[in-house]
Amino acid sequence: MMLAAFDHPVFDSQRNFRELLQAMARPAMPRTLPVLPPAPAPATPAAMAVLLTLCDTSTTVWLQQPHDALAQHLRFHTGARLVQEPAEADFALISDPQTMPPLTAFALGDSRYPDRSASLVLQVEGFHPGTGYRFAGPGIRDTERVRIDGLPERFWTERAALAPRFPLGIDLYFVAAQNVLALPRTTRKLED
Repeated sequence: MMLAAFDHPVFDSQRNFRELLQAMARPAMPRTLPVLPPAPAPATPAAMAVLLTLCDTSTTVWLQQPHDALAQHLRFHTGARLVQEPAEADFALISDPQTMPPLTAFALGDSRYPDRSASLVLQVEGFHPGTGYRFAGPGIRDTERVRIDGLPERFWTERAALAPRFPLGIDLYFVAAQNVLALPRTTRKLED
């Protein structure tokens, strides 16, 4: 049986979209997603909210764990095309960050079209503002501190290695419980 998506698709996706815009505009600061739809495993409702809000018939999605019910759900409710390789995806759902491919496996854009890069939706264990790593960049006054639980150690090294390639890069949405936290490619992790 197919799960429903948003009860009010236009209004619910608009409400979530505003929060996702704020998350990108104010990086490293958790935002609460106002509407969480049902989600087939291994996707969480917060991850599904992001995908249902941002994906449509013009986007491609790569699923780290491509379960049939999840694939059918996404295709039915968004019309997005599912791809087999991370490099082909506009969006990627990372349901197990510990076993995710390296960040360089995803589309980084190119010099003429840096926007043709991937946005990753990573399901993490949680985030803790005011502790952890320090971040700086557009949308952050001075610095912002947050700890993101559930990422492999190599993640931050891989992300730092992409920084010199700016404006190429990837944008990140971390989801935990009903919250989303964004780190666009313009946000730098500072060394303490």
